[in-house]
Amino acid sequence: MTIQHENVQLTPRLPFKYYKHDPLTSINVSPHWHQGIELNCLMSGATLKFVTNGVTNEYHPGDVWAVNRRVIHSVTGPSKANWSEFGFIIDDNILQSQFPASTNWQITLQGSRSSQTNRASYGAIREHLIAIHDLISSQVTDLSRMSILGHFFMILAILGESFTVPMIAQDVNPNPPLIDTVMNAINRDYAQQLTGTMLAEQFHVSLTTLNQQFNINLQMSVNRYIRLVRLMNSRRLLLETNKTVDYIAAESGFTNGKTFNRNFKSWKGMTPTEYRQAYARYHKNDTSCL
Repeated sequence: MTIQHENVQLTPRLPFKYYKHDPLTSINVSPHWHQGIELNCLMSGATLKFVTNGVTNEYHPGDVWAVNRRVIHSVTGPSKANWSEFGFIIDDNILQSQFPASTNWQITLQGSRSSQTNRASYGAIREHLIAIHDLISSQVTDLSRMSILGHFFMILAILGESFTVPMIAQDVNPNPPLIDTVMNAINRDYAQQLTGTMLAEQFHVSLTTLNQQFNINLQMSVNRYIRLVRLMNSRRLLLETNKTVDYIAAESGFTNGKTFNRNFKSWKGMTPTEYRQAYARYHKNDTSCL
C-alpha cells in the first residue's frame, strides 16, 4: 500500500487548492494525506465509499464532509456512475494566521449525520461551497475573487461555530515539519521493524517529544500510528487479494499471526478471516496472488 503525501498547489490568489472531479477519470483515489483541512461536496453519482484512517464512511449525492489535517484517506465508487464532485484543501498557514484558534480544531462535518444535528449550518456550508464552485467555474476576476473569499471565510466561521470540537490542550509548540517527515517514513517503511523509539533516534528527538507532537497533530501516539498504518495495509490485502493471513501479517509488519489477529480484532471487532469472509465479496480479488 502506497500512502502519498499530497503537496498542495494553491489556486492562484486564493487560500486553498480547488479541485473538481474529471468525468473522464475514475472516481477512485489512492490513500493519501496532506497538511490542510479538506472540504468535499458530492453533487451527483452514487454511493461514495470514503475511508479515513481505515474507517469507511458512505456519502451520497448532496452530502458535504471534511477531512482533518494529516488524516489518511482514500475513495472508491462505481465506475459507471455519473459523478460530479468538487472541493478544496485549505492552506493551513493562512487558516491559522486568520483563525488562530483553528490550530486546535477537530472538524466533525460528516455528511447527512451532521445535517441531522445542525441542519441550518450544514445547509449554509453547502450553499457557500456551491457558490465557490460556480464562481471558479467562470473566469475569476478581481470582483469574483472577492466574492469567493467572502464565501470561503463564511465557511470557516460556520465550521468554527458548529462543526468543531477542541483537541486535547498541550503545553507544547507544534512542529509540523517533524510530523510530516516522520509520517512519510512510517508510510514508507511500516512493513519493516519499526518502533517509536527507533524513529526518535533516527530523527534526533526524544520519544517523549515525538509522542507529544503526534498527539498534538494526530491525536495518537507514534506507535499507535504505526499500528494503524499496518492495519490499514492488512485490511486492503485481506479484501483485494487471496493471500494467506500469515503472509498478510508479515507483509504488513506484524511479528506473527497471533499478534496480527489480536490487533485486527481489537480494531474491527472480528478476526482477519471473519472480516475477509464478511466483506471481500464487495471487492475485486487478485486471483493471481495466491
